[in-house]
Amino acid sequence: MTKNKAASPKPLTAPPAPDLDWSREGAPASGSFNDIYFSVDGGLAETKAVFLKACGLPERWQERPVFVIGELGFGSGLNFLAAWDLWTKTAAANQHLHFISVEAYPWTAGDLRKALAAWPELAPLTAQLIAAWPGRVRGLHRLHFGNVTLTLFHTDVDDALTGMDARVDAWFLDGFSPSKNPDMWSDSVFAQLARLSNSGAQIGTFTVAGHVRSGLAQAGFTVSKKPGFGRKRERLEAVFPDTAVLQAQSTYPPIILGGGIAGASIANSFARRGIAPVLIDPEPELNSAASGNPAGLVMPRLDLQDRPESRFFLSAYLYALSAYKQSNAVQQSGTVQLAQTQKELTRFDKLAAQAPLPPSHMARISRTEAIAICGLNLCEGHGGLYFPYAQTIDPQAVIAAWTKPCTHIADNAAHIKNQDGLWHVLNSHGETLAVSDNVFVTVGANVLDLADLDVRFTRGQICWGQSETPPKCALTYGGYALPFDGGVLLGATHEHVGGGQKQATKPEDTQENIEQFFSLSGQSISEGDAGVRAAIRVTTKNTLPIAASIAPGLNVISGLGSRGMMMAPLLGEALVSAALGAPSPLDKQTLMRFNTPP
Repeated sequence: MTKNKAASPKPLTAPPAPDLDWSREGAPASGSFNDIYFSVDGGLAETKAVFLKACGLPERWQERPVFVIGELGFGSGLNFLAAWDLWTKTAAANQHLHFISVEAYPWTAGDLRKALAAWPELAPLTAQLIAAWPGRVRGLHRLHFGNVTLTLFHTDVDDALTGMDARVDAWFLDGFSPSKNPDMWSDSVFAQLARLSNSGAQIGTFTVAGHVRSGLAQAGFTVSKKPGFGRKRERLEAVFPDTAVLQAQSTYPPIILGGGIAGASIANSFARRGIAPVLIDPEPELNSAASGNPAGLVMPRLDLQDRPESRFFLSAYLYALSAYKQSNAVQQSGTVQLAQTQKELTRFDKLAAQAPLPPSHMARISRTEAIAICGLNLCEGHGGLYFPYAQTIDPQAVIAAWTKPCTHIADNAAHIKNQDGLWHVLNSHGETLAVSDNVFVTVGANVLDLADLDVRFTRGQICWGQSETPPKCALTYGGYALPFDGGVLLGATHEHVGGGQKQATKPEDTQENIEQFFSLSGQSISEGDAGVRAAIRVTTKNTLPIAASIAPGLNVISGLGSRGMMMAPLLGEALVSAALGAPSPLDKQTLMRFNTPP
């Protein structure tokens, strides 16, 4: 008797389009579900009555530091914009709204603009939403708008709710009619709503279908009918039991060990919430790895198969682009990724056909097109992929900006011990540097001194200098070439080493980087004029990052390898969200993949 093999992952593609029908006056409709997205009697007025008022808003969010709204059916985004608008008019500056929404058929930015033009009073918020819109990309997407955070689940409802990690105070159930879209109104959905609901959570929805009433009641909600909106006679409201448990608030600032991009990302996420951490970082040359380079590359990691980590790579890339753009640290945009072999070119063809990123973010290009884009007469190459929004950034500018609010301690964190429920960070002389109930270990080469992890170390060396024809954009070809300071920055070598020591530069590595670039482009830089730097990368056996709580209050980010600039901002946001009990920007399956036992 043979064992059943696990199902193979599906291809990672764009989520399905919503099949919009604009022929009905007053409201767009779904051709697939033969239902409208909002009432022809007035979509905004419907939102206010059926969702905002039904959930007791704005009164229920008064005096609450954080309020969480969950929504099934993002659609045009009208409900989110209405809630955001009400928040700006009624909430205090130190409050924070999390809005979590599920949409299996995400719209394009153009369709959002077309539908939302009907409400000019929302135009300033609409413009911000459209500017940050991720497009039709699978997975989770976290967008920040000051003290309002939008987390989008671009996946089906069961997948989203099963993976969701949040405590929701109000639910907007705005899927299509239960008779036309029953998957959004199943008993399993109602059970997940109960699992995710905070004490006293309230539900608003337009439907009064019998199985919806009974399903919510069976899941633990108290359900009641209310007067409907427009042509609908009735609607539903529901309340979850009040099971409030007071949780003590921390009086200690969090501690970050390591001032590279991972530590800076955590600091930035805390600063967004008005919290200033303590940053302990004595040796940036040792701990910052690629963060100490004068330029860094932010580009996507693309997988053919649909796995939790594959979706994360897409979300992390889009999140990083937004984060660095807001930090004014982008030196240049655009990256050409050249295929090194025919086999890799075939893989690029499959990626382009599956389109995990929208066409505006990724294009399959020929060798001739690559030459025109990068401005170099490539001596070899098969063509490849072009990422117009991929970034070359200044890592040190990012780190300086994101860690500015921190209290800085320039000393060596040699030991961490727990005493009476608090973490004490000690230096090599046994002196206490700082105490907190939340410590974040983000050091690089000496991470094993502070956390017992299964990691490996590779040494990488880069060089930079003037060239006859600097590339117009970043170029990857096994190595990489970045436009830098009027010339080019070349990298990076790979050598397996032990951790914990500074790295001397090697002339032969500089020569390797220069020769590899010359073979590709016929361009060179003078070795005598070249700047050189070597650093340690931390990697894992499965090439996935580590982002986990390895003990209560003791957290770690490690194993970022050569993709730290791309992954760190979202991983930092995830760990900070977990530490503060806020909704996670990652689903539970992804969190498990990045969790490693101590």
